[in-house]
Amino acid sequence: MPLNILIADDHVIIRRGLRNLLQHHLRVRSIEEAGSLAELQRYLRDSSPDLLVLDLQLGDGHGLDVFEDVRRDHPQMRVLVYTMSPENIYAPRVMAMGGAGFLSKQASEEEVLTAVRRVMQGKEYRSHEHELKRMGTSAPASTEGAGDPFAGLSDRELRVMNELLNGATVKDIAERLDLRPTTVATYKARLFDKLGVSNVLDLQRIATLHGYFLS
Repeated sequence: MPLNILIADDHVIIRRGLRNLLQHHLRVRSIEEAGSLAELQRYLRDSSPDLLVLDLQLGDGHGLDVFEDVRRDHPQMRVLVYTMSPENIYAPRVMAMGGAGFLSKQASEEEVLTAVRRVMQGKEYRSHEHELKRMGTSAPASTEGAGDPFAGLSDRELRVMNELLNGATVKDIAERLDLRPTTVATYKARLFDKLGVSNVLDLQRIATLHGYFLS
């Protein structure tokens, strides 16, 4: 059956590249594009695509914010996260929230198509799993998050950290997340304590050290 696809990414070149790739290799009925979280949310109020290809960094918000709406209003829709955000940090959270797959933007065209086909077959896709399979190895069951300093952060702390790394102030974050500045300051203090840092510069250093990229 031809697919109805929605691509949500704040970079036009990414959206157009994915559109061309999917149209050329898959049976597609329609492909729509959303360049922001607000645009994505407006689209989902009126339509229900078969597949949402979702970046996590959307400029005006975070892709994780849409999962609650998807679970409630579009339970049959498959969500494939396509992002530069680190898999070891975000993939377990994405899958726990109902995502069908997690794919790095460094993936080849072949891997993108493999991921889309797999999630539309009702299966899950992890790019890490794909790499291990290609190398003929398997992942130890208990190593998810091992050595990962961000694994102990709550989803809200991770959101605040992401905003701080993007240069946002406590006031900016409070407005974006609809929280009190004192609440944001508390989350900031908690995540600093968990990561053993004392300022945003130290936070940037540890993020870079552990491959935490922002798109």
